[in-house]
Amino acid sequence: MIQNGKKAIEVSSIGEEENYYKTALYVRLSVLNSHKEDSDSIKNQEILLWDYVAKRPEFRVVDVYRDNGETGVQFQRPAFEQLIEDVKQGKIDCIIVKDLSRFGRNYIETGEYLERIFPFLNVRFIAVNDSYDSFSATASDDLIMHLVNLTNDLYARDISQKICPVIRSKQEKGEYLGAYPLYGYLKDP
Repeated sequence: MIQNGKKAIEVSSIGEEENYYKTALYVRLSVLNSHKEDSDSIKNQEILLWDYVAKRPEFRVVDVYRDNGETGVQFQRPAFEQLIEDVKQGKIDCIIVKDLSRFGRNYIETGEYLERIFPFLNVRFIAVNDSYDSFSATASDDLIMHLVNLTNDLYARDISQKICPVIRSKQEKGEYLGAYPLYGYLKDP
């Protein structure tokens, strides 16, 4: 395998060159939705990404990185940290996500990756449902991604502001807040 700029070139035994991106699929499900079976489930995100890649021969999936039950506001997520480490080691040069909110909901950090870190490391970034591809992005595409990124950040803050009073109220009433009942107890529906 020979490194050639952004793409890796694999030379087959008959001397043909095949250009492709060493691709990572990244899926994330938030803490709030980790128990739901909806369109944002880890499984459904993966299906969407595999369908996208199957139609495009320039991508070779190296690995799928899964963060289940992890907030998008912070970037200290196990699979995400492994993904970034693999990018730094040159194992990955393209990252594909369902949409920008699955990548992150922190405006500053997400912007830092999209505008500085990934271009510096020659990493192509694709958000399928947002129709964004950093390889062919125009100035208007970049502006739209800024707005989407800002909207994702504001959504996370809004949800946080709505949930905190509900949790405080339940605590004051003495209601159990855990996901699973304590040993020997049954959860009240």
